[in-house]
Amino acid sequence: MIVKKFDLKNDLEKLEEYLRNQYLENKNMTSWLPERLHDLIYRMDIQYTEAGKEKSSDYIFIWEEQDEIVGCILPDGDAIYMSIKKGYEEIYESMIDYSIEKCSPLFEKDNDGNIDFLVIANNSETYRKEVLEKLGFTKQQEEDYDNYVYPMKTELTIDLPHGFKLVYGTDYENELNKWSACNMGFHPELESPDYKNGMNPYHNRKNSSMYSDSFECIVIDENSSETNNVCSYSFTYVDKKSKTALVEPVSTREKYRHKGIGTAMMHGIILKCKELGIEKCYVNSYDWRKKFYNKAGFITEDSIGFYHKQINKKDKEQTE
Repeated sequence: MIVKKFDLKNDLEKLEEYLRNQYLENKNMTSWLPERLHDLIYRMDIQYTEAGKEKSSDYIFIWEEQDEIVGCILPDGDAIYMSIKKGYEEIYESMIDYSIEKCSPLFEKDNDGNIDFLVIANNSETYRKEVLEKLGFTKQQEEDYDNYVYPMKTELTIDLPHGFKLVYGTDYENELNKWSACNMGFHPELESPDYKNGMNPYHNRKNSSMYSDSFECIVIDENSSETNNVCSYSFTYVDKKSKTALVEPVSTREKYRHKGIGTAMMHGIILKCKELGIEKCYVNSYDWRKKFYNKAGFITEDSIGFYHKQINKKDKEQTE
């Protein structure tokens, strides 16, 4: 078995196919969907680097046996996830050790050079909890959740207050409005008539081979006198080969919340997925967002634990 560093040009299609096959075998999100890999490479990594952080895809590592991928380290900012093919669970402990050795630059150091190393693991993968606790990791109370819906089996309507309209990205041309509204939804303190933001992550996402099959879904306020009348924004990655979709990100501006707008937008996403023949659509959530997605028709499939371990500078130097 060999371990190698991910190379975007030479390894993307192979890693994408591995993740797709993991899904087709397990029919769940215990491994990343290839859509999430594309979101990391083509959107999130741009946001990380523009914020002065390391590029996560530079710290993807692949385990291969006879030229077949059997596992990989998948970092996302200051968090590490491992995907492992069934039958190879015994490599998990060594993968954690390897990630501490190789992926520590992704984590912010305190004044003493120590880091809070974070590993993420689906709670349905019970063996991972046992290994992590054995290695001295502690699970935090808060969790994330994988949520799904079967678009082909749903009958939904889009109910919006008077004056609001749901459209898909190609029907609304102002890209700055869409991307700004997305960011303002996550950061209400940015709300101002003249707010503008860097468009590099938005435009770079178009380099993904999945982009042409993917779509934006937005809700606009037709009565608004503001320059930006986008209320709610989402982008959905589509993988036609696995007939899956991943919604990332989802954002509603604070002043438009609690009006049913976000729910209507999620229904628009589901209906578009149904039109495209998508069999299963996923969205990841935390705390209160789980209730929001469940209300919109999604079912929680799995919970996700966050495991922390303080790695001090002295211990780190001893592993190198």
